[in-house]
Amino acid sequence: MTFGSGRRGVAEVVVELPGVLGMPDVTGSLGPRARVRSLPVPTDFYSIPDLYDVLHAPGTAEEVDVLRAIQRRAVGIVRSPRWIEPASGTGRYLLEAAGQGVAGVGFDVSAPMVKYARARAARRSAARRPRFFLADMRDFDAGRRLGRFDFAFNPINTIRHLASDAAMRQHLAAMARVLHPHGVYAVGLSLCAYGSEAPTEDVWHGERGPVRVVQVVQYIPPTGGRGEASRVERVFSHLTVTRRGEERHVDSSYALRGYDLSQWTGLLARAGWTIDGVTDSHGEPATPREPGYFVFLMRPPTG
Repeated sequence: MTFGSGRRGVAEVVVELPGVLGMPDVTGSLGPRARVRSLPVPTDFYSIPDLYDVLHAPGTAEEVDVLRAIQRRAVGIVRSPRWIEPASGTGRYLLEAAGQGVAGVGFDVSAPMVKYARARAARRSAARRPRFFLADMRDFDAGRRLGRFDFAFNPINTIRHLASDAAMRQHLAAMARVLHPHGVYAVGLSLCAYGSEAPTEDVWHGERGPVRVVQVVQYIPPTGGRGEASRVERVFSHLTVTRRGEERHVDSSYALRGYDLSQWTGLLARAGWTIDGVTDSHGEPATPREPGYFVFLMRPPTG
């Protein structure tokens, strides 16, 4: 597993799902042994932290190794590094990094995610306990004394949930306020090749104990015409969860704002940020191209 792994949205599924399997069936009440194929249950699977954590947990240690290598190369050796992660989800990166001496702070707009991450952190010693709080990417530092950070990271297209240039510039301004002047923000982004990308589909599957999950993820690329709607990539996820003959389905969808290389670099320039380097998902130097997933190493405005 590598940092970001070039994924456009969702990782391989290996999951134990007591929460999802306990959902009421839309066709009526089912007993624990019912062998009935239910209709899909529309939900936001990001609001199911235990599911999301198992989706993304495999390979976390290797991904943190890549993050640490990127930090050392871009920032240098820091005796007591401080990291911050926007949209930190279940906290898997910061929890892993804490075991390697990193002091971490993460935030997320999802209350269930923050609760889950805090609970996991509470099981650690105080010296190795990341801090998690509820906040929006646009103004997460408002009213908070967060201090300064050496390194920030935002992988797997998460930053593309910000739906406009204005929202992105608000986020970048907040990040600039909390990064050291020498600090670096590593952002994983899939660049769009408007008009030349066809819809794609990924199928992921896995199992743990009696639970088997198959996930189908479909990506509808942006067209790149005029207007904001032409820059929206639609992502649809369908999970089929089977446990001891009982089957459940979970549907979710979300939108990602598209950027080609000129749109992305132009926005950063207008916000006063500079690109210090670009890597692939392995942390190796790379030349960005469309389409493709790359990690941009960005420095905040000076002065």
